[in-house]
Amino acid sequence: MADISHERVRATMETIPFDLKERTMCRLLGYAAPRPTTAAEVIGGLACAEWQRMGRLHCDGWGTAWLDELGSVRQFRDPSDGTTNPDLASALVEHEATARITHLRLATEGMRNELTNTHPFVADGIAFAHNGSLHPVERLRAMVTPDQVARVGGTTDSAIVFALILRAVDAGVPLLEATTSTVATLRDEFPTAAINLLVLSDAELIAVHSNEGAPVPTEDFEASGLGPDLPLDHVDHYYQLSWSRAADGAVAFSSSGLEGDGWQRMAQHTAARVDLATLQVDVVDLAHARRRAA
Repeated sequence: MADISHERVRATMETIPFDLKERTMCRLLGYAAPRPTTAAEVIGGLACAEWQRMGRLHCDGWGTAWLDELGSVRQFRDPSDGTTNPDLASALVEHEATARITHLRLATEGMRNELTNTHPFVADGIAFAHNGSLHPVERLRAMVTPDQVARVGGTTDSAIVFALILRAVDAGVPLLEATTSTVATLRDEFPTAAINLLVLSDAELIAVHSNEGAPVPTEDFEASGLGPDLPLDHVDHYYQLSWSRAADGAVAFSSSGLEGDGWQRMAQHTAARVDLATLQVDVVDLAHARRRAA
């Protein structure tokens, strides 16, 4: 798959069409491995097939970012339904990488379903994917400048979160700390926010799980018409992010919806950093990040 570039949004923030009632819910899948490999080799082909099948609900685009053979972050995005998309299947079961993140998007009515809003966003060698929402968005967008969001592209709350992380990185803050301190600050400002993240650079894969108090999008589930065919755990544990470690040391993260042994739930308000050189996993809590940022 080749890169698909996006045009950066250069309009002023007043022209960005945010709707305060909208929210975007998605599915996340990521892994880091000791050698170039596929998601299917890390979590199993059946799990990958079921993850892709979650596109029957999360049908508003899909994307993936990975490290190429030179260690650079690459990106492929498609704003169409990924449920039966052969490119998504190839990304999961054929295309090898030492690290990859993949995203399925569920955009509620009114949020633009277009390439620039499709995750993962990539800027300055960092890839970013988000499951969740922050409201009211007007208060969130007041935290950034138009140029900071234009650097990311997209018109969603997710784009603003990424812009805030990049701003901290520009100030010399290491990526893990930039991510955790940004999320900790946003959780203080938006106590019912859902902020599940996967962040990938050439050196690390970061997963953040913070969504306590966020409302489950039951209206979207009902509107889907899926009924009993809703993916696993979506009603009771929709925002749960879990991780697993394979026998060869590979580490994977996934949103709820997959069956099988070996998955461990991430604790609320924590972040896990995988060192891509050693595959060591370090877990930090956002309360600690909040104290450091204060």
